[in-house]
Amino acid sequence: MALALLASAAAFLGVLLIIVGFHQAGGLAISAQRRRLEKLEIYTAPAGDISVPLALRQQGSAWAERTQTNLTRAGLALKLHEYMAFRVLVGVAAFALVLTLGAGSGLAVVAGLVIGAFAFMVPAFFVRRRISKQVERFNDQLDEMLTMVSNSLRAGFGLLQAFDLAAEQSQPPMSTELHRLLRDTRMGSSLESALEKMGERVGSYDLDVVITAMLIQRSVGSNLSEVLEKVAYTIRERARIKGEISTLTAQKRLSGWVIGLMPAAFMALMLAISFDYMSVLFSDPAGRVLLLTAIILDVIGIMAIRRIVAVDI
Repeated sequence: MALALLASAAAFLGVLLIIVGFHQAGGLAISAQRRRLEKLEIYTAPAGDISVPLALRQQGSAWAERTQTNLTRAGLALKLHEYMAFRVLVGVAAFALVLTLGAGSGLAVVAGLVIGAFAFMVPAFFVRRRISKQVERFNDQLDEMLTMVSNSLRAGFGLLQAFDLAAEQSQPPMSTELHRLLRDTRMGSSLESALEKMGERVGSYDLDVVITAMLIQRSVGSNLSEVLEKVAYTIRERARIKGEISTLTAQKRLSGWVIGLMPAAFMALMLAISFDYMSVLFSDPAGRVLLLTAIILDVIGIMAIRRIVAVDI
């Protein structure tokens, strides 16, 4: 009976969170007419307002806009309400699974809430990982793209023609972002605005450097081909230094993983040698609390070591 009540409560909580997710995403689930109005306002509104879409200013929130931007950067074709519904379902499923395995005990409820919260955050970790991978792939192609644009400018092409040529000869995600840039300019947006929106979509520091250099060049005037060559050289040197730092810190990062996984390996060894001796951790309530505490501290230790050896350039 208690298990059925807890399962019902979990289902109610899941439905409630899904409704909240749909409400938060209300600013993004707009009609075709609203999307056309939004595009019209983007190109007619003052410069200070174009960064926030019409629907979000009216109904949504900064959190909804930021989350949708992260989904776009990760290359995931998901709407905000779909993403939030998936996260809630994963969390509720993890909670129900732990509750079922624990036979509805009080400790199972506490453990289920903790694991359910962790499962709720797993899709967010996945999105961040996807973003870092997409940005890394974009940065790997940025040097080649700048070289192609610089050579095209030297050959007499215009800047937009050079971007078009680079888009045709590049691979995603670089080609995708260049096509979006060209699409924005063809729809009436200025090149400066299209470049700024491209930087917001990608979220790459290297691209921000390139866009800043191009905007300064268009303001004060200079040889754009030489500017892009110097920026490409800077990006190559930065990538080389990052590679050297990664090589020098590889041993410390491996040591962090070894130290972090050593408790789990020792526990598995003890379970194989003397299962009765270690079974107290699973059967006794105090042992379960200690086991959960050890897992949390171990994860925190691994994250701390990874943060220490991470060097930003």
